[in-house]
Amino acid sequence: VKFCHKQSGLAGDISVDNRLALLNTRFLQLCAEADERVRPLVYAVRLWAKRQGLAGEGGRWGPARPLGGRGGAALTSFSAGNPAGGGPLLNNYALTLLVLFFLQMRSPPVLPTVARLRDLAGDEDRAVVAGWDCSFPRDAASLEPSTNTESPGECRDGGSRRNPGIPALPSPFDSAGSLLAEFFRVFGDFDFSAQVISLREGRALPLPPPTTPEANEGLKLGPLNLQDPFELSHNVAANVNEKTAARFGRCCRDAAKYCRSLQYRRKSSKGRAWGLTRLFQPGAVEPGAANAGAFLVSIPLDAGGGAQQLRKEPRGRGPWFWEACAAIAFVLRDVLKCSC
Repeated sequence: VKFCHKQSGLAGDISVDNRLALLNTRFLQLCAEADERVRPLVYAVRLWAKRQGLAGEGGRWGPARPLGGRGGAALTSFSAGNPAGGGPLLNNYALTLLVLFFLQMRSPPVLPTVARLRDLAGDEDRAVVAGWDCSFPRDAASLEPSTNTESPGECRDGGSRRNPGIPALPSPFDSAGSLLAEFFRVFGDFDFSAQVISLREGRALPLPPPTTPEANEGLKLGPLNLQDPFELSHNVAANVNEKTAARFGRCCRDAAKYCRSLQYRRKSSKGRAWGLTRLFQPGAVEPGAANAGAFLVSIPLDAGGGAQQLRKEPRGRGPWFWEACAAIAFVLRDVLKCSC
């Protein structure tokens, strides 16, 4: 049952006897507590995806089939993105799992694999739900500390030890901002349709032969294959079509290129948006954009003759005139910080 609290605007789900959803939520909470970089990186990726039209509108946590596909509890520490993943768009759960998978692939890893978490689980942490092994430690303090403390900018040659088919990752950066740039670089070159993203193994698995029905636990394959960490037969991104998957990769490549540019690292001398501010603007880093880096303000003129109507209004002081004035005032006051 989905509900919305009118006074606060907060949305939520009520689910009865849904242990998989509860354990999925606890798993995400464990990852967020395991490393301080997880929360800001997840939020940044989801905000970026939302602004690029890859994850729709909304601000509540939870996919169309929340937390494993059966509804369930909410994890309110992350907020940007598409709550329901309607249509072919990515949902919050899928975006979060992509970030966790990326952090598993770091060398050394920031987060352990789900298989490693299962080995670390104590007797009190053992859980099997609907035949799926959902065992992992409940306390982040019981996890092995990550050794991901190398200096920023140092690179290594060769392929990734976990994923021979993926270009080698530079050594980890100690800031979430640098990790964000690496996230874009990795998934900009990722072949989603030819692999299965497995958080259980912490690596990309090859697609099973079509003649093997038992392969990948009956996972439904598509343009983007993202396996749930516990319910292995569930492709979290099964709703994503080829167009969205291709655009996600293209947007990641554009963002990675922008993160290498001077516009990302240096403040604009012309007062234009730069750094993360520009990255989070819709389409601002796409190559060929005539107004790349500009702050765009939409004025809702009617396409069916708004401009002509503006010219016909007496002395140009009708509703369209005031719409334009309001937009200009916004730019002067809130963007350029003018005191006039």
